[in-house]
Amino acid sequence: MTHITEGTPVHLCELLACKERRAKTQLSWLKTYGVPLVSFSINMPGPVKLNPMSEHIFAQGLAALEAACHERGWILIAQQIHHEKTGPEGIFAVQGVSASILKKQMMHIEKTHPVGRLMDLDVIDKQGKSISRKAYQIGRRKCLVCQEDAVVCARSRRHPLQELLTKIEEMTHADECCH
Repeated sequence: MTHITEGTPVHLCELLACKERRAKTQLSWLKTYGVPLVSFSINMPGPVKLNPMSEHIFAQGLAALEAACHERGWILIAQQIHHEKTGPEGIFAVQGVSASILKKQMMHIEKTHPVGRLMDLDVIDKQGKSISRKAYQIGRRKCLVCQEDAVVCARSRRHPLQELLTKIEEMTHADECCH
């Protein structure tokens, strides 16, 4: 099994700077391409965001995203992928589909892929609005450990970090066995 804590710890200020850069890139891409965007990152608890697990999950998500577009005739007209210590992430400009249909497909990947729960596939419409799960009457994500509201568990730190990381290792190991 791969060690999920291998890698460089990230500080909150670095995560916030990364989020700000991502938002600027999204605005720039909306002006340049004028199509819906997918912003893809990994839900990885703890201070280490770039590790063999997050890389595996990202590769699986990228393959699922590309396959979904190919199968439906949607065109990835631009993509940018980064593997920085804040974690793997990508932005994709998708032509030939509305933001609402694209969001439904990204939620389907998050829900059905063996490690989809660890993927964050956000969709931004042509006006720059992030399409939320709430818009589709889909509740917030469930906790990896207890299946309660993940936000509530995270804010209350209901589960020790090691318990979450062990669950992620189990999910990733099961996915590796299937591919």
